[in-house]
Amino acid sequence: MNASRWFDFELSPTVIGIPVHVRLGDFENRWAAIVRTGSTTTDGLGPTARDALVAALAPLGTRATVTLMAQPAMFAASAALLGVPT
Repeated sequence: MNASRWFDFELSPTVIGIPVHVRLGDFENRWAAIVRTGSTTTDGLGPTARDALVAALAPLGTRATVTLMAQPAMFAASAALLGVPT
């Protein structure tokens, strides 16, 4: 399985105390998300990038997931996914 594209970005440590590195991959009609926080890595799959990312963030807990998804850096990540120049 080869990804047609990968997106990498980092969320600030304000929510859980350490940076959160995110990698999203587009595999035809599925998305994969890899989330690294310190030495811990989690992953998620979904039909959309958002679904995959929420699945990968779930082990951090609901509050952390919601707060991370609302960070301003997510707007730039969304724009990159849509191919909008930043």
